Amino acid sequence: PSGQVFFHDDLELLKLMAKYGFIRQSDQPFELKSGILSHVYVYGREDVTDNPELEWLIGRKIAKLIIETSEPLDNQPCLIGIPSAGTALAQAAAMVSFREQIMPNGYFICHRVMKEAFMKEALKKHGAHPKWVNGEPRPNLHTYWTVDNVVTDGATKIETNERLRASGYPVETIPSFILVDRQQGGVKRMEQAGFKRIVVAFYLLDLAFAMGEIKNWPKSVVRLVEEEIKAHQFL
Repeated sequence: PSGQVFFHDDLELLKLMAKYGFIRQSDQPFELKSGILSHVYVYGREDVTDNPELEWLIGRKIAKLIIETSEPLDNQPCLIGIPSAGTALAQAAAMVSFREQIMPNGYFICHRVMKEAFMKEALKKHGAHPKWVNGEPRPNLHTYWTVDNVVTDGATKIETNERLRASGYPVETIPSFILVDRQQGGVKRMEQAGFKRIVVAFYLLDLAFAMGEIKNWPKSVVRLVEEEIKAHQFL
């Protein structure tokens, strides 16, 4: 583990993540989207939206990290959740920002919705919103962020930026927020693809260690995760 410090709110968040299945550990490996097998799976669908206490704490974590990592010349943070997991996370951060007065550079966090069909090869051109994101880009008012639950190989984040570029968004200046980095080379690949600012909330090995310390998982999971990280690097 990296030695990341987990504060009280972080530990409460981890307990709820384990309780509701946001992050799952199993002796029987899961198959990830990248094709590799892992004993730990990061979810982030109805496990978040069905449980408002978990959704709220995730939103608070995101909002606080955005205020900590915003730069002095940033405009109002406008979060674009990568479907489908990132959509609820972006909305949660915006709601917490307003309710708890978490205001990066004096602005409330807002969010926009990216279409669920963004991974399809073609976009329907009819209707009121013919682009990948609902709303025209307004970089003079907003600093856009992409938000997602996890990164493994980075492919989804890179494709998201391609879709945003096609919709006129300034991808060269868009930060990327990732809740969990599986530490398998995805962040490095994003940097190689031109991502300038990547903010990570948790690293998988640190999460596994913390879950063992609070007795949510067997401590042996740390070794399994460490072996998986070494065995599967997307570089």
